[in-house]
Amino acid sequence: MSRPWTVQVGYSAHYCNTVTVGADTLEEALEKAIATANEDAAGWRSTDHCSDSFVDAVCEGSDADPWDRDATLPVPARFSEHGEPPVVTLAGPLPPGAVRVSGGRATLRFETEAGTITAEVRDPPLPPTNKPLVTVSVGPDGKPRVEVEGGSARVHILDG
Repeated sequence: MSRPWTVQVGYSAHYCNTVTVGADTLEEALEKAIATANEDAAGWRSTDHCSDSFVDAVCEGSDADPWDRDATLPVPARFSEHGEPPVVTLAGPLPPGAVRVSGGRATLRFETEAGTITAEVRDPPLPPTNKPLVTVSVGPDGKPRVEVEGGSARVHILDG
């Protein structure tokens, strides 16, 4: 027998206000730009860009509050705003070895004693806002060390 669910579905609409400011540093320019844009209500306009629909919150029951802390359920990644994270597969005795990304995009950074290599690897479809940076280096024990920033990725390391 089916059960009732209350689900809040949304999409992101992009609005922008392009401003020019004077500043000595990038951080100062960004702070001034935000303040200037927020003071100029008439300057904001839609770019007519909207994201795909996604689930904000969900709970079981009819006409329930999906944001109620005691009732809300976790939203599976594939229904969330960021989508399912890509899978990064590393194969070989030591990085960089062979690399494969499936189900999205990831920026990979390989750090060795000889230098650093950074590359974006993608496999469509691209998730709308998940842009992980996967840093691979060799740890003191000689094994790959992996760090993920700026998003999420599932990393599989296969022994050579």
